[in-house]
Amino acid sequence: MAFELTYKNQMLFEKLLNDKQTINQQPKTKIMEVHMKRLILSAVLLLFVGSTIYAQSSASATATVLAQLKKGLSISLIGGSLDFGEIILNGSPQTPSIAPSAGANFRVIGHPGKNVTISFNNVTLNNNAWVSNNGGTNGTMVFTPSVKHTGSSSTYNSPVDVTSGNSVALVNVSGDGYLYLWVGGSLSIAANQPHGDYTGTFSITVAY
Repeated sequence: MAFELTYKNQMLFEKLLNDKQTINQQPKTKIMEVHMKRLILSAVLLLFVGSTIYAQSSASATATVLAQLKKGLSISLIGGSLDFGEIILNGSPQTPSIAPSAGANFRVIGHPGKNVTISFNNVTLNNNAWVSNNGGTNGTMVFTPSVKHTGSSSTYNSPVDVTSGNSVALVNVSGDGYLYLWVGGSLSIAANQPHGDYTGTFSITVAY
């Protein structure tokens, strides 16, 4: 009986020894795999947590983008002229004139409702080119403009005086701003004015 117990003890001891060796040898690979899986899981969790923290710490705001596009200005001569024709000198001062309704007609187009400043000046005419071709005496004389506007009307109705530097609003016509200008004026001819063909250039400017 003592032998039998001793034998059993020996067998149990050998089994425990074998189990210990199995634990120390075979599970190492599994332990490594477990460690690797834990490392991978930890990395994934860190990435997820990092992205979550980033999303939670972000902020946004808005601003309105605005651009007010204004139609550009244009002005064009659409009719008439400032041609005084032939004037016979008589040895006395003369001031022939052209009424605005019979003179040059300009059309302004721009942004509806926007004010435009109208500018113009007197014009000094000379006969230099004529004298150069024909001989004679050089001379000058002054053209003094007279300007009216009729708003958006292309006909000469209810004209309004315009002085250089005046500001006038463009009238809305189907989304565009319109203004019609009418220009006449007078010449100042001296009693001893040299004869010849006199020329000069009248300019009118509109600006916002």
